[in-house]
Amino acid sequence: VLSDGKYSFAFETEVAVNKLKDKGTMVYMAPIAETAGKWQDKLKLWASQPWETNYELLPGLEAVNFNKGLFSAALVAKFCPEAMSPSLQAAVDSRRGFALIHEGGYPSNGCGRWYNRGYVETIDECAQQAEEVDYLAFSITEPKSWFGGKRHCYAEAVQVTTDLWEKWVYERADVPCPNGYWINNPYYDCYAIEPTATV
Repeated sequence: VLSDGKYSFAFETEVAVNKLKDKGTMVYMAPIAETAGKWQDKLKLWASQPWETNYELLPGLEAVNFNKGLFSAALVAKFCPEAMSPSLQAAVDSRRGFALIHEGGYPSNGCGRWYNRGYVETIDECAQQAEEVDYLAFSITEPKSWFGGKRHCYAEAVQVTTDLWEKWVYERADVPCPNGYWINNPYYDCYAIEPTATV
């Protein structure tokens, strides 16, 4: 919640905040004010606890107005420490040569026939296994005790072009499975391999 800290309806606001908390919603408070004061106590109470990690006082409208990017990044870093910008994630994916395109499933045969590559130690090893058979995608599990602590790996013959790669690494939500569909399976996640990474 971004605010000037001057709440008018404390009771109504507290009721609304408690309803959100009862549903398991995290409440982040970021008041904008030139100086700190006792008025902060109520906002700290409304923030999810511990308030130290869910509350941030921003230093006035002028400072925020001239430094929106700086303060936006600071709030995201504090309130969502695992968040990563799309451009940064795309750079990470390009460096390692593959990107997550679907969670909780793998491609249908129409989208890309599979090739069982057995058990591997790491995601990188599964990517290498897929490249060895000239496939540009793979599906993999987390390490499982019934796999001897390893991951299970399928190479997937999904069509991955440079244009599709560029689109997928920046638009990760609802990536379609070309010429087919995703088969739901909570144990597997599917990754695309960057086409130029195999050259």
